[in-house]
Amino acid sequence: MMSLEFEIPLKGLNSVMDVILKEDSKLQWVYYREDTESVIVRTTVSKNALQTFLLRLASTVDIPVEVTIVDEGEASRLIHEAFLLRVDVSEGSYPVVILLLYNVSKFYPDTIIVGTSAGAPQELIDAVLKLTIGKVNLLETEKVRSSIVDGGLFIQLRTNLPSKSDKELVLV
Repeated sequence: MMSLEFEIPLKGLNSVMDVILKEDSKLQWVYYREDTESVIVRTTVSKNALQTFLLRLASTVDIPVEVTIVDEGEASRLIHEAFLLRVDVSEGSYPVVILLLYNVSKFYPDTIIVGTSAGAPQELIDAVLKLTIGKVNLLETEKVRSSIVDGGLFIQLRTNLPSKSDKELVLV
Protein backbone atom coordinates (compact mmCIF):
# COMPACT_ATOMS: atom_id res chain seq x y z
CA MET A 1 0.00 0.00 0.00
CA MET A 2 1.08 3.53 -0.71
CA SER A 3 0.29 6.44 1.56
CA LEU A 4 -0.87 9.70 -0.09
CA GLU A 5 -1.08 13.10 1.54
CA PHE A 6 -2.46 16.27 -0.02
CA GLU A 7 -4.17 19.55 0.85
CA ILE A 8 -7.40 20.79 -0.75
CA PRO A 9 -9.92 23.55 -0.04
CA LEU A 10 -12.61 22.48 2.42
CA LYS A 11 -15.32 22.93 -0.23
CA GLY A 12 -13.77 20.09 -2.27
CA LEU A 13 -13.72 17.54 0.55
CA ASN A 14 -17.01 15.81 -0.34
CA SER A 15 -15.91 15.17 -3.94
CA VAL A 16 -12.56 13.82 -2.77
CA MET A 17 -14.24 11.59 -0.19
CA ASP A 18 -16.45 10.16 -2.94
CA VAL A 19 -13.31 9.18 -4.89
CA ILE A 20 -11.70 7.66 -1.79
CA LEU A 21 -14.79 5.54 -1.09
CA LYS A 22 -15.36 4.45 -4.71
CA GLU A 23 -11.73 3.55 -5.36
CA ASP A 24 -11.41 1.26 -2.35
CA SER A 25 -8.87 3.52 -0.72
CA LYS A 26 -8.49 3.68 3.04
CA LEU A 27 -8.79 7.06 4.73
CA GLN A 28 -6.20 7.44 7.48
CA TRP A 29 -7.01 10.94 8.70
CA VAL A 30 -8.22 14.43 7.77
CA TYR A 31 -6.82 17.56 9.40
CA TYR A 32 -8.71 20.87 9.15
CA ARG A 33 -6.62 24.05 8.79
CA GLU A 34 -8.78 26.92 9.97
CA ASP A 35 -6.32 29.60 8.82
CA THR A 36 -6.58 28.53 5.16
CA GLU A 37 -10.03 26.89 5.26
CA SER A 38 -8.49 23.76 3.80
CA VAL A 39 -8.05 20.14 4.79
CA ILE A 40 -5.05 17.88 4.65
CA VAL A 41 -6.03 14.34 3.74
CA ARG A 42 -4.00 11.17 4.22
CA THR A 43 -5.18 8.00 2.58
CA THR A 44 -3.72 4.73 1.36
CA VAL A 45 -4.15 3.02 -1.98
CA SER A 46 -2.61 -0.07 -3.57
CA LYS A 47 0.30 0.33 -5.99
CA ASN A 48 -1.82 -1.17 -8.77
CA ALA A 49 -4.56 1.45 -8.34
CA LEU A 50 -2.30 4.49 -7.82
CA GLN A 51 -2.42 5.95 -11.33
CA THR A 52 -6.17 5.64 -11.81
CA PHE A 53 -6.80 6.89 -8.26
CA LEU A 54 -4.75 10.02 -8.90
CA LEU A 55 -6.54 10.64 -12.20
CA ARG A 56 -9.92 10.34 -10.46
CA LEU A 57 -8.72 12.83 -7.84
CA ALA A 58 -7.54 15.22 -10.57
CA SER A 59 -11.03 15.03 -12.08
CA THR A 60 -12.60 16.28 -8.84
CA VAL A 61 -10.28 19.14 -7.89
CA ASP A 62 -10.42 22.48 -9.65
CA ILE A 63 -7.08 23.83 -8.47
CA PRO A 64 -3.55 22.42 -8.83
CA VAL A 65 -2.78 19.95 -6.02
CA GLU A 66 0.56 18.48 -4.98
CA VAL A 67 0.44 14.94 -3.59
CA THR A 68 3.20 13.38 -1.50
CA ILE A 69 3.36 9.61 -1.89
CA VAL A 70 5.19 7.33 0.52
CA ASP A 71 5.98 3.80 -0.62
CA GLU A 72 7.15 1.78 2.37
CA GLY A 73 8.70 -1.57 1.64
CA GLU A 74 10.18 -4.10 4.02
CA ALA A 75 13.65 -2.62 3.79
CA SER A 76 13.15 0.83 2.30
CA ARG A 77 11.00 3.92 2.15
CA LEU A 78 10.60 5.78 -1.14
CA ILE A 79 9.01 9.19 -1.41
CA HIS A 80 7.38 10.14 -4.71
CA GLU A 81 5.24 13.09 -5.72
CA ALA A 82 2.38 13.84 -8.07
CA PHE A 83 0.79 16.97 -9.43
CA LEU A 84 -2.93 17.07 -10.17
CA LEU A 85 -3.96 19.71 -12.71
CA ARG A 86 -6.74 20.75 -15.02
CA VAL A 87 -5.51 21.79 -18.44
CA ASP A 88 -7.66 23.87 -20.77
CA VAL A 89 -7.36 23.38 -24.52
CA SER A 90 -9.64 24.42 -27.36
CA GLU A 91 -11.78 21.27 -26.98
CA GLY A 92 -12.35 21.70 -23.23
CA SER A 93 -10.83 21.20 -19.81
CA TYR A 94 -9.15 17.88 -18.93
CA PRO A 95 -7.71 16.39 -15.73
CA VAL A 96 -3.98 15.69 -15.83
CA VAL A 97 -1.75 13.79 -13.43
CA ILE A 98 2.02 14.05 -13.50
CA LEU A 99 3.49 11.33 -11.29
CA LEU A 100 7.21 11.55 -10.48
CA LEU A 101 8.78 8.32 -9.21
CA TYR A 102 12.09 8.48 -7.34
CA ASN A 103 13.22 4.85 -7.39
CA VAL A 104 16.93 5.43 -8.10
CA SER A 105 17.69 8.88 -6.72
CA LYS A 106 16.10 10.83 -3.87
CA PHE A 107 16.58 14.07 -5.77
CA TYR A 108 15.77 13.32 -9.40
CA PRO A 109 12.90 11.20 -10.74
CA ASP A 110 13.78 8.23 -12.92
CA THR A 111 10.24 7.57 -14.14
CA ILE A 112 7.43 10.00 -14.93
CA ILE A 113 3.88 8.96 -15.68
CA VAL A 114 1.55 11.45 -17.33
CA GLY A 115 -2.13 10.56 -17.10
CA THR A 116 -5.25 12.12 -18.59
CA SER A 117 -8.62 11.12 -20.01
CA ALA A 118 -8.44 8.43 -22.68
CA GLY A 119 -10.30 10.69 -25.12
CA ALA A 120 -8.03 13.68 -24.61
CA PRO A 121 -7.03 15.48 -27.82
CA GLN A 122 -3.46 15.39 -29.10
CA GLU A 123 -3.27 19.16 -28.42
CA LEU A 124 -3.54 18.46 -24.69
CA ILE A 125 -0.88 15.74 -24.73
CA ASP A 126 1.50 17.96 -26.71
CA ALA A 127 0.94 20.85 -24.27
CA VAL A 128 1.61 18.67 -21.21
CA LEU A 129 4.73 17.08 -22.71
CA LYS A 130 6.21 20.57 -23.20
CA LEU A 131 6.14 21.25 -19.44
CA THR A 132 9.16 21.49 -17.20
CA ILE A 133 8.62 20.08 -13.70
CA GLY A 134 11.39 21.18 -11.36
CA LYS A 135 14.62 20.21 -13.14
CA VAL A 136 12.92 17.83 -15.57
CA ASN A 137 11.92 18.99 -19.03
CA LEU A 138 9.38 16.44 -20.25
CA LEU A 139 10.48 16.97 -23.86
CA GLU A 140 13.89 15.57 -22.92
CA THR A 141 12.50 12.31 -21.57
CA GLU A 142 12.21 9.00 -23.39
CA LYS A 143 8.76 7.55 -23.97
CA VAL A 144 8.63 3.98 -22.69
CA ARG A 145 4.99 3.10 -23.34
CA SER A 146 1.40 4.30 -23.40
CA SER A 147 -1.58 2.43 -22.02
CA ILE A 148 -5.28 2.97 -21.51
CA VAL A 149 -6.55 1.80 -18.13
CA ASP A 150 -10.06 2.39 -16.74
CA GLY A 151 -10.77 5.30 -19.08
CA GLY A 152 -7.40 6.96 -18.55
CA LEU A 153 -4.47 7.38 -20.92
CA PHE A 154 -1.12 6.90 -19.14
CA ILE A 155 2.20 7.71 -20.79
CA GLN A 156 5.29 6.36 -19.05
CA LEU A 157 8.48 8.38 -19.56
CA ARG A 158 12.06 7.60 -18.54
CA THR A 159 14.34 10.44 -17.55
CA ASN A 160 18.04 10.61 -18.11
CA LEU A 161 19.46 10.73 -14.61
CA PRO A 162 22.02 13.51 -14.27
CA SER A 163 25.62 12.43 -14.56
CA LYS A 164 27.84 12.37 -11.49
CA SER A 165 29.32 15.74 -12.39
CA ASP A 166 25.78 17.22 -12.51
CA LYS A 167 25.11 15.85 -9.03
CA GLU A 168 28.30 17.40 -7.73
CA LEU A 169 27.31 20.78 -9.11
CA VAL A 170 23.91 20.59 -7.47
CA LEU A 171 25.32 19.61 -4.08
CA VAL A 172 28.08 22.26 -3.95
